[in-house]
Amino acid sequence: MRTNALWASLAVWLAFLGGTSSAAAVTPVDKYGGVVAGAASATGYFQVKQVGNRWLFVTPEGNGLWMTGVYGVIYSTSVDDLGTSGLTRIVAKYGSGTDWQNLWRINTARRLKRWGFNTLAEYHHWVMRPGPLSDPNPEQLPYVHIIKPAYYALDNRYGFGNGPVKDMISGTDPRYYTGYRGGQSPDFFDPNFESYVDGWMRGDDGLKYGNIGNPWMLGIAMDDTDDLFGFGPGPDVPAPRLHPHLGWIALVTSFEQSSSRWVTSYSDRTVYTKYALRDFLAARYGTISALNAAWGSTYTTFDSAGGWGVGSGLLDENGRNAWVGRWEDELATAAAAVRADLGDFLYQYAKRYFTVMATKMRQYAPQHLVFGPAALNGWNGVTRKEILRAAGESVDVVQAAIGSQQALDLTARYVGNRPLVTWDSFIANPDSGLWRYPNPEDLAGWSRLASTQAERGQRYADKVGFLFNAVTSDGTHPVAGIKLWSWTDHWGEKANFGLVSFSDNAYDGREAVVGAGTDPGGWPTGGEERDYGDFLSPAVGVNLQIPQWLVPTPPPPPPPPTLPCAGCLYYTGTLSGAGDRNYQPDGEAFYSRRSGTHSGWLRGVTGTDFNLSLLSFDGTSWSVAAKSEGSTSSEYVTYTGPPGYYAWKIYSNSGSGGYDFWMKLP
Repeated sequence: MRTNALWASLAVWLAFLGGTSSAAAVTPVDKYGGVVAGAASATGYFQVKQVGNRWLFVTPEGNGLWMTGVYGVIYSTSVDDLGTSGLTRIVAKYGSGTDWQNLWRINTARRLKRWGFNTLAEYHHWVMRPGPLSDPNPEQLPYVHIIKPAYYALDNRYGFGNGPVKDMISGTDPRYYTGYRGGQSPDFFDPNFESYVDGWMRGDDGLKYGNIGNPWMLGIAMDDTDDLFGFGPGPDVPAPRLHPHLGWIALVTSFEQSSSRWVTSYSDRTVYTKYALRDFLAARYGTISALNAAWGSTYTTFDSAGGWGVGSGLLDENGRNAWVGRWEDELATAAAAVRADLGDFLYQYAKRYFTVMATKMRQYAPQHLVFGPAALNGWNGVTRKEILRAAGESVDVVQAAIGSQQALDLTARYVGNRPLVTWDSFIANPDSGLWRYPNPEDLAGWSRLASTQAERGQRYADKVGFLFNAVTSDGTHPVAGIKLWSWTDHWGEKANFGLVSFSDNAYDGREAVVGAGTDPGGWPTGGEERDYGDFLSPAVGVNLQIPQWLVPTPPPPPPPPTLPCAGCLYYTGTLSGAGDRNYQPDGEAFYSRRSGTHSGWLRGVTGTDFNLSLLSFDGTSWSVAAKSEGSTSSEYVTYTGPPGYYAWKIYSNSGSGGYDFWMKLP
């Protein structure tokens, strides 16, 4: 039965990998991609659990996996350097019939599994989704859905909320906040934000129609940090970009807005986050004079006294007063109390965001994991500790870029004991369909840039190895997976992010080339301007190694003990403790047809005292014919007797454990 179960598990694993016969496929898995058997009780949905010292995802069937996800599993609709769109060429590749998209999605999922990827990350085409849906993908992969209230709430898109939510960056004075103004930092204390999140969870088509409750939906991600300006890198680790301190932004933004680039006219002009800061400081200090003493300020009231930018009240602050410091140097010239208070309020602001989002997500989709925004840190820096702390207190899975051991240590310290999933990209424009365009700006720490696809693939493999083995000071492996950006290259950013080219050719040294060919599924390949290199071999190699890291191949069983005699019969057993007894052979008596010598040898585990007796039956009762009762579990008994019924008794005088027993008949 154990052999049959092993082969059944092996068959599931081979099916999950789409038929690959890689040596890494010897680890049994379930249909969801789990490899660590019995990591937790089966719940019917995905969960996360720390198994030993390692965080893992747990499949609906209770088995653990380490996530290898891919973002943006979708095709490009942009017209690129080949003169047509990727979509046009993909339609032709899959036959130009009405079923081209079904053929594309099946082949795409098979390729991902064959390459060792086990999750459809955010921004995938919804036709890729399996499960109890109206048109499920028959080639099944778990998926992560993303919701984006932080962006769309700004103009109350789709009417999900009671009104629009304001952006604090839009309300700053450009004379004092001189940083990037293209991002947005929503007013999360606005009641409209909570109503918008509630409406989104009820109205999102990507959550309706069988998605909530679908066991294949691994979880839901709350927003993209591209739409959460200020949630990116702070000053702890050097990075090419630095996001402003949102506590300071809340202090200097206007307390009301009449219009913005999002909305031509607000019916409710209040900026609630600025008022929340006012209330926070009033509660902390009690009087404006106490605040002034701590800050070195000269405010006349916690409210407005003359208007924003000109008045003397706290609400009138726009950054012109020297005591608030400057955002560019992290408030270096401000009093320590200013920095401490704004840091504490930053935590309150972030906590408001994460609490509203997580509460509503769990209210409407309680079966599914809550992922934080995709992804914190960014640019291989580290998000401010106040934001990471709030994230760790609220979400099930923290999504964060990890560019160094320092970044890992700080992130894990700030979020607490929470599983991390990373965002990573690797680019080799010179050896791709974007060869005309230089590589983009690099990240700090771990470089993402390469000159060739082979080098790019090795960078991915090295990063996976680093993340899988990364350990914190307390011995925990917090990283539970990696998500790669992305399935295909990005025309808008002119970046070779992809596993495949715009023409759906794999960067494997065989498909993304000039000459025509076919892929393992029989679909046409080639047609590129140049022959591009092999990213996938090192990437697939490390992906398929992960199951072996999680469940190492067990060592071969030790050889049986050397027989103490020629022609011996060998048995094993276990005694549970003092007073327990076994009978051999196999719990039965035996009949000896001839006279002669009976011999028995016993070897028990070290530290136990097992005894050995030969029992004989005289036709009426059993009695001890011979015995050995030494102080260890190494015993030998010999007895010469007539034909008849006999049995060997192994008895624990002290201790528990296994034993080996040999017997020889006359």
